Amino acid sequence: MRKSSLVLAGPTLALALSLAACGGAPEEAEEAPVAEVTEEVAEVVEDPAMEPPVAEETAEPEVEATPTPTPTPTKTAEPKKEVAAAPEPKPEPVQVAALAPPASYSRCAVCHTWEKGGENKLGPNLWGTYGKGAGFHEGFKYSTALKESGVTWDEASLHQWLENPRKFIPGNRMSFPGLRDEAKRQELIDFLKQLK
Repeated sequence: MRKSSLVLAGPTLALALSLAACGGAPEEAEEAPVAEVTEEVAEVVEDPAMEPPVAEETAEPEVEATPTPTPTPTKTAEPKKEVAAAPEPKPEPVQVAALAPPASYSRCAVCHTWEKGGENKLGPNLWGTYGKGAGFHEGFKYSTALKESGVTWDEASLHQWLENPRKFIPGNRMSFPGLRDEAKRQELIDFLKQLK
């Protein structure tokens, strides 16, 4: 047999052996036993003259590593927060800064408030009383005598009322005994005129 000039090794050798054993006609496979092919190939592999040249390793020039820039974090927009609607505040009584009750009002304050939107106490809130009809204030339960009196609160009627309420409108429920001092009654009426 003649020696092959091919160098076979590793998986290629195994493939070549497989092909040699299987290749050709069945009668040829009987003539060339596998053992002979193996010896022949082994001789070719062992022949140092047949080894392929090894390429020399060339040193690649060293490349300077460029520093990778560190990413700077960017500020992202914060999502808008939903603001819950605040409950509507209950209106507070309003006091006018320049408006202050006179000293004589202290006797009235036991039963009446004077601020706009003020609450009813034993007597009704006095805001807006001057110039209105007796028994006008909503939410307060007036006596029948007062509601049916037909009185409009002006200067003359208020003087009579504040001097002696029971005499002016008999059957009303106001427990105030009256204010005999005309000057004090007048300062209270002047104050009531401002409450509008």
